[in-house]
Amino acid sequence: MYRQHIRAALAGIGLLASAGLTQAQPFGVFDVRAAGMGGVGVATGARYATFNNPALRTTADEQHEWFLMAPGMGRQRGDPDNLKDNLAAFKQAANTLDASPTIANRNAALARLNAMGGDIYREGGNSAILLAIPSRLLSGAAYIHIYDWANARASIAGDNLGDPTAPQYASRIEHRGAQVLENGITAAKSISGTGWRRQLAVGFNVKFLFVEGYGYSEDIRAAKTRIERNQYSSSAAFNLDIGVLKEFGVWKLGLMAKNLFSSSFEYGNTGDTFDITPQLRAGFAYQSRRTVLELDLDLMRNQAAGFDSATQMAALGVEFKPWRWLALRSGYQQNLVGTQVGTVSLGLGAVFGLLTLDIAVSHSKEQDGAHAQLGFQF
Repeated sequence: MYRQHIRAALAGIGLLASAGLTQAQPFGVFDVRAAGMGGVGVATGARYATFNNPALRTTADEQHEWFLMAPGMGRQRGDPDNLKDNLAAFKQAANTLDASPTIANRNAALARLNAMGGDIYREGGNSAILLAIPSRLLSGAAYIHIYDWANARASIAGDNLGDPTAPQYASRIEHRGAQVLENGITAAKSISGTGWRRQLAVGFNVKFLFVEGYGYSEDIRAAKTRIERNQYSSSAAFNLDIGVLKEFGVWKLGLMAKNLFSSSFEYGNTGDTFDITPQLRAGFAYQSRRTVLELDLDLMRNQAAGFDSATQMAALGVEFKPWRWLALRSGYQQNLVGTQVGTVSLGLGAVFGLLTLDIAVSHSKEQDGAHAQLGFQF
């Protein structure tokens, strides 16, 4: 039976590895520990195995403790092109032109309008409730996870401001976004054996996805950068994740294959679509009693979300525990295929008896994020 588990996991992962051109949505950072460590978590972090590698549920530290995350949440927002400010400045200039239709005011409004061409605004976030169930036979978890992302892009074309007394605006702000509700269970099993099967574990997430896709455009004079979630299409899908963990004492090697089944969804009624398709990430870590050092790498390029660029992330994270009740975290994440600058992050985790509290922040020139989580161990 163990050999069947291994063969199934390796077959699924092998299929992904051979599909080098397959594209998927960005892998995502969905727990506070990973958020504070640059996004790593495939090789360490058993409590959050559901999000990063379900095989981690088998590690020794988690075999005797129940853990309830209720809730965990995070939010990121980025305006690298200053679209929000540029849009506000244009609206002010357009209002001035309406009140005083002079050539100077027309030129000012036109300059503000052209300054927005191609500008992008983005935001996203997640929230989750997770119950991790320990067992020496079959470790597991049950969870509900909601994550979303959205972005806006200025499409500047077709405006006619030749007559200052009757300006005609054809430019638009386009919106694309999605919200995904995952409802699933995690199961993981250690594989007994010798040789390469020693200290080997396999884990699975079985999940149902309820997906809403948003897509519309707004007249430039009335537009906002934030997305309105009242124009959407919805659908549901079944999916599966597979994770493998191999331990070599203090060294750990993890592999996570997420969303094995491809599905396509619509951005509202725009006719545009986005895909949730396979993702593959590897992690290599050193873990001692007080210190964790981990490197994670996307093994395939991930499709752009909306108007954003594609991603293939490399992440480096460190965690240090000066005392059993305190964890200090830091990390760095870099997109290897896009033009975005790297993101640095800091995090902190504290234990107060049965209560755990974790926070994390991230920053780059293009995006900022904040995460918080309340948990109970018993």
